[in-house]
Formats: sequence, structure tokens, C-alpha cells
Amino acid sequence: MKTESGCAVMHIYREESRKAMKLVSVIIPTYNRGKMLSECVDSILKSTYTNLEVLIVDNNSTDNTVELMQEKFGSDKRVHMIGLKENLMAAGGRNEGIMHAKGEYFLFVDNDNIVYPDMIRHLVAEMEKDSRIGLVGPLSINKYYGDTIWLASGDYHFFSSRPKGLYAGKKVEEVELKKRYATCYSPNIMMVSKDAIEAVGGFDTSYYAMYEEADFGYRILKAGFTAYIVTDARTHHMSYISKGEDAKLRTLGLGFPERAYHYAKNRTVFMKKYAKWYHMISYYLIFIHVFTIYYIAEALLHGRKDIAKAWWKGTRDGVHIHAEKKIKVNI
Repeated sequence: MKTESGCAVMHIYREESRKAMKLVSVIIPTYNRGKMLSECVDSILKSTYTNLEVLIVDNNSTDNTVELMQEKFGSDKRVHMIGLKENLMAAGGRNEGIMHAKGEYFLFVDNDNIVYPDMIRHLVAEMEKDSRIGLVGPLSINKYYGDTIWLASGDYHFFSSRPKGLYAGKKVEEVELKKRYATCYSPNIMMVSKDAIEAVGGFDTSYYAMYEEADFGYRILKAGFTAYIVTDARTHHMSYISKGEDAKLRTLGLGFPERAYHYAKNRTVFMKKYAKWYHMISYYLIFIHVFTIYYIAEALLHGRKDIAKAWWKGTRDGVHIHAEKKIKVNI
């Protein structure tokens, strides 16, 4: 049986241990996803890594997201709401979170995640191994697509512009995973060091949506840091499908006309920034035409002329937009 003084000693020990942990700023941009966001925040607050601040950046939601967060987490001093007057999308929302964050590490989380209790602890442990590590991400387990791996390492085939993800679509039990894999980016959720943030700034809001995470990862690598996917760190990615979206088209990145437009536009902008000149010859002569025909045909087959038109406009605009190849994006 513990004595009163023994309990006091244990309390002091736990408090000192918590203080020894570096503060992690969890940044979650959101828009009209109150219930899902609530489940995401719940999972983060149950983490075994306890020195956290959770910054919820609301992109001017029109539903009950703000009220639900205040009702459920208003008394928790770790949780902070940041309300925006307009929808700045994921990139702008993350940048707003960066400006308010006080941590040594920044954990960017899409709000359709349920993180494992030990995920943050594993990511921080990896960061602590080497100051040159600028970005780490967990293994995302995609619940919507049958508990399959999103990717264990991400990169691009620059001749074709297609992304390549190690073990993407595989079940965890089907592969023999290493502890970590070098990667160029971590979609959906990533932890970034304060040093890396100071070197590259924030997310490039000119993308609006799509490719901004990949761009962020590539800039971190160009700034001299390394990046890894840590397979012991895991999250369940719920792959939220919005009302009115066609599930098949969403898997192709074409859920809404706006999304299709930016996907098409940003694909070319991203290529201009990171592909070599000989990659661009292949892309312009062959693959941009192949993808344009394919995606427009898919949209039309699903009866979505609006999405087909948006893809065509995005492709056209991407060709004409100037892409700045700067590493740092000021926010």
C-alpha cells in the first residue's frame, strides 16, 4: 500500500518525466467534420506521449464543428481552437497552426485519422535519433480500403508523373516490414522538426489542395534533411468520402470538380518544380495526354461532365502556370 508521501513522490516523478519530453504541437485543419474530428482528437489525447498541445484550425465550418469541439474539449487545457474567417484548405490551415505552435516538433494530422496510442511516442523517438531527420511519418492503415497500407515509402516516377508507394494496397500481414523506410513525403499525417520548419517555412498555398504535402516533403529533403516512414508508428486513416462524392472517382482524385481541377493543375506544377528536363520531355510528349484522356473518359463514363471539364481546365492551366522552385515558403 502506497503512503501519502509515496504518492507525492510518484506524482513529482511523473511531472518531471513529462517536462523532459519535448512539446509536440499537433495541428489539425478541419472543415465541416465535427464527429470525425472529435474521434481524431480523442485518439490523440489518449496517446502515451503526454506533452502535447492540440491546435484545431477550423476553416470557417458551417456545421456544428466549433460548438462540438467546445462542448467536448473546452475544459481541456491541451486543446486550442483557432477559427478562420475563410476556408484556407489544408495548406493554409496548417500554416495558421504553425504560427500558433510552441512545440519542438509539429505533428500535422488530417482529421480523418484515429491514431494508435503509441504513434506519437514512436515518431518522437525516431526524431531524437539524429538532428538531420526533418520529417517522419507513421504507417497509415487505410480502413476504407480493407485495412491496407497506404505506403511505406513515397516517391514519384518522374518520367510519367505517377506516384509510387512501397507496399501500397498490401495488408500488413502480407509483407515483412523493416523498422523504417526512407521516403520523400508522408501523406495524411507527418511529424516535422522545428529546425526543418525554420528552413522551409510553411506549406505552399498556391497548390490550394492536392500535392501540397508532397511539395512540403521534397522541400525538406532539398534543405538537407532526411525523412522516414516509421512502421511501428501507426494510424488508422478513415479516408472520409464527402456527401455527393462518387467513391470510384474519389479513388482517382476526382471526387468533386474543384478537386479534379487542382489535381490536374498541380500535377504539372509539381513536375515543373522537381522533375528533370528529360522527364518533362516524356511527360509533355506522352503522359500528360494519356492521363488527360483517361481521367476525362472516366468522368464521362460516370456521367460527370462537370468533372471532365474541370480536369481539362486544370491540365490547361497547369501548363501555363509558372512554378517557382524555392525551398522556403514564408507564412
